[in-house]
Amino acid sequence: MTAPLAEGQAVGRLLRAWRHRMDRRSAHGSLGGSHRSRGRLSQADVARLTGVSEGWYRALETGTRRDFSDAFLQAVADVLRLDEAERLTLFLGVSGRRPPEEHTARPSPPPAAVLDLLEVQNPHPAYLSDESWNVVAANATMARWFPWVREPRPNLMRWVLLAPEARTQLLDWEDDFARVYLAMLRIAANRNPGSPRLRALIGDLLTDADCRRIWSDEHAVVEHPDGHRIRLRLPVHEGAVVEVTSQVLLPVGSRDLRFVIVTRNDAATAGPEQRPTP
Repeated sequence: MTAPLAEGQAVGRLLRAWRHRMDRRSAHGSLGGSHRSRGRLSQADVARLTGVSEGWYRALETGTRRDFSDAFLQAVADVLRLDEAERLTLFLGVSGRRPPEEHTARPSPPPAAVLDLLEVQNPHPAYLSDESWNVVAANATMARWFPWVREPRPNLMRWVLLAPEARTQLLDWEDDFARVYLAMLRIAANRNPGSPRLRALIGDLLTDADCRRIWSDEHAVVEHPDGHRIRLRLPVHEGAVVEVTSQVLLPVGSRDLRFVIVTRNDAATAGPEQRPTP
């Protein structure tokens, strides 16, 4: 049963305030368009990031009576980075239900200074990921090399280990990627055994037969594969094999984030898409 209209409108005012406090740069890893797009999140932005129509999200802010699911309300709370009290207010005000107990609030948005630092890494791909490998921001070069980071709620582990194209674009996929990434998950699972996001992530990954086999057979653990040398064959490089090294940095002020920079190991710093036409 949905909340009375007056209650929905009251929550709508809060939703607008929560949306207006969000800098678009905090969500630009998932939004299309210019990577330097500034300003506040629009209703259209939130709709795209939660995978619904703009009209459906607008109904939530205006207090229109709809049967909003827990999954949708969770997605809105995630996009707006609501804390536990705000998330509770959203659920109670809209549906009269408490949020699922296993769902925890997302961390605060990355500081603007960290986002600025991300952009100056161009022409090297660079991105920020959280403790569950959700990509929370990515620079323009990262989006050119890996367009999936512009999709709603991108997750590095899910793309690397489950996306069919990853197994052709990431050379030596099993040894250089699957085994290393699953080894990182072993440490993460023991560091945060109560994390519902990590439990859900591991459960999703182990639906794949190859990941399940490696998870069962291997016992290696890796915290951060800093200095990891890998080979890629990406569409943006027109089929050429490119060897790169990934460097992992941990921002002091945002210890729940990983700041990853990918540098080419050859003399070139630009792919074919950036070179002038002869």
